[in-house]
Amino acid sequence: MNLLRATIATALVLGLCACNEPPTEVGSAVIFDTTRVQQISSTALPLLVATRSISTPTYLFNAGVLYIGQTPELHATTLLRFTTLPDTLGWITANDIISATLLIRPHRYVIGDSITNLLAFSVHQLQRAWITADSAGSIVIEPRWYDLFSADRVPNPLYFDPTPLALFDGSEKIPLTDSLKDVEIPLTSYGLQIVTGWLQKMADTNLRKTVYGIGFVPSRTSTVVREFETQPVGDVSRQLVRLRIVYRRRDGITDSLMVYSGNDATFVSARELSGGVLPIQSVVRSEVAMTLDLSTLPPLDAVLNAQLTVWTDTTQRLAGNYGIPTTMELAYRDSTTNYSLGFVGGQQKESSRFVFPNIGPLVDYLRQRKQGRGTVLFRSRNFRLERLALYGTDAPDSLRPRLVITYIPRLQAP
Repeated sequence: MNLLRATIATALVLGLCACNEPPTEVGSAVIFDTTRVQQISSTALPLLVATRSISTPTYLFNAGVLYIGQTPELHATTLLRFTTLPDTLGWITANDIISATLLIRPHRYVIGDSITNLLAFSVHQLQRAWITADSAGSIVIEPRWYDLFSADRVPNPLYFDPTPLALFDGSEKIPLTDSLKDVEIPLTSYGLQIVTGWLQKMADTNLRKTVYGIGFVPSRTSTVVREFETQPVGDVSRQLVRLRIVYRRRDGITDSLMVYSGNDATFVSARELSGGVLPIQSVVRSEVAMTLDLSTLPPLDAVLNAQLTVWTDTTQRLAGNYGIPTTMELAYRDSTTNYSLGFVGGQQKESSRFVFPNIGPLVDYLRQRKQGRGTVLFRSRNFRLERLALYGTDAPDSLRPRLVITYIPRLQAP
């Protein structure tokens, strides 16, 4: 027994003496022979082939917030329909409507020239359906921003009644505080006629289908885009947009009713960037696609680390009063298998650089399953209107995306 113990102790001592240096900081769970560790960079091999901008015209639907306003960079409009208009007031006439007031709850968030803080817009009756249901009963939002406005931001008369039913001229500044009361916008005499027509149509099962709702059209005098409150699906704690109608009943008694919005959609358009940089912006759905080609990598046993660095143009970013995003997302999805990977890059302190510390799993997957080739997407992790501007692969050398791979090369046969 003593001989066995001595033999085991001797083996352990020899094993410890045979070990190389302590493990490096590459994050591997296996202790590799660090004398063989090598690095290769996209500055030496064409690992990052191309970048391009992808903009997908989209919208926010019943998202809990809506945006209205205009700046030199942004244009935001909202459509909504009222789903609680009563069907019992078909007898009403314009003389019976005493007043009608639109109530909308602002949030503190603003983007644009918050010093001037001027928001002006008009409210228009919608003249065609913007929300429908398909054959399966699923909701379909039909227009996109380019259907609603021309390239120079003129509203499309096919959607918007040219005569506004209410005006918010900007003379009332919405403060930038955390707790805000409703903005109250009285309807014009024309607006009262429109409301009368809605109430009359609601009494007819066919005509009620032609009550499409209202649209907010920002005025060119606006210097900001503001965020307003609505209800996301399943959350009744927030305020909807409301329409308060004061009217005279048949018996002459003054009465009132509150009508609530039930569906809303926000559409945002952003100005194109100059100088070859690529936008990353959430609500506008601007993303950057980058193509990788790792087929030129030398034969290797293991990827220990793959650090990706990208640079942004700070002169073309957009920041709201909640600041600028300090992280971005890198996403990959294999469309043939639905396999996906995601990584988060963080901005380096007092720098325009964003670093993804280790995308090694992506490098491994592309090498093993895709002959080293694949396309990834840079996306915003912000859910508002802030914008980052990314330098692509055709930027000057010092600003191009850079991939540095730390690896163990494959041993060659003697």
